[in-house]
Amino acid sequence: MHTTTQDKQILDRIQEKLRKQYGMRVENAAPIARGLLNLKWRLETNKGAWFVKCYSTERYGKHGARVWEEIEHALTKQAELRALDGLCPNLLEPAEGESYMQRTPEGDRFVVMELCEGRLIEAGTMSAGQMYSLGRAAARMHRAWNDAGVQAQGDSTLKPLWPLSREQMEQTWEERWAHAVENGSAGVRSAMQLQGAIIRALRDEDLVEGTPGWTHLDLWADNLLFHDHALSAVVDFDRVRYAYPRLDLGRAVLSCTLRDGTFCEEPIAAFAEGYRSVRPDELPRGGLLAAVRHVWCVESFWWIHAGMESFSVAPARFASEMVDTAKQWEALEAILGGV
Repeated sequence: MHTTTQDKQILDRIQEKLRKQYGMRVENAAPIARGLLNLKWRLETNKGAWFVKCYSTERYGKHGARVWEEIEHALTKQAELRALDGLCPNLLEPAEGESYMQRTPEGDRFVVMELCEGRLIEAGTMSAGQMYSLGRAAARMHRAWNDAGVQAQGDSTLKPLWPLSREQMEQTWEERWAHAVENGSAGVRSAMQLQGAIIRALRDEDLVEGTPGWTHLDLWADNLLFHDHALSAVVDFDRVRYAYPRLDLGRAVLSCTLRDGTFCEEPIAAFAEGYRSVRPDELPRGGLLAAVRHVWCVESFWWIHAGMESFSVAPARFASEMVDTAKQWEALEAILGGV
């Protein structure tokens, strides 16, 4: 991976803060080339191995101060999950008066956590055993955050992210379609025509969101580490928000079991079995069908548009998931409805 002078300067500033504040002497720093714009390193130090992520102002700065508050809160949910049920990396405890998102004197925002061992599994290739383990882990995560937490507190001020709105979807599609007619290729227009047909045909029952709660919102293959058939850790909690936990289930099914346009039914069934072994009342039969359709209604607008043909590898995978799901929208009932 090519490291720029600016990247090295940022790393030097982070290392200096870790030295002064924690007595942590970095013996080796290896860059990690994953993710969008954020800088990441594996640090070998006199106090063990750590993972560092420095947040990109280019990526997040345009969203205003609110986004930093949201990420800081997401990190507290990671710490909460770690304390209640393990399952994720332990965050380096900040100094008094600081948050898990730390800052250098120069203003670099970063987080430090333990380096979890395990390997990534290629999207769409997870085995039934791996999906069963993931199902249990997802249920444990949702249980830790929701079953004795927000629901018990009864916080009526929380409004779930990404509710389903037929009017909003139709309006957004019309705007995007007008742009695609002028700027999109034949392939883009074909994908959007399919998208539009599904949106217009949505039934009222397709727009029932399910139970709200704290949700990871990025539960896909690149954020899951495995030892053989057992999940070793869920990572990357920056997007945790109060939304709909079933979005995690739909995203996991799309990312981990959709291969060459076909849903792999045995791993899907194993995933549902794993989830129900922990939260049997929170995944009724047909729940994965609703979850996948909910994810599609949200994410298809992110990935199906005039610029989709220039995507890099990960976004291209997501766009393919949206198109492949749309092509078999009616068949999903037979594939997922009985699971």
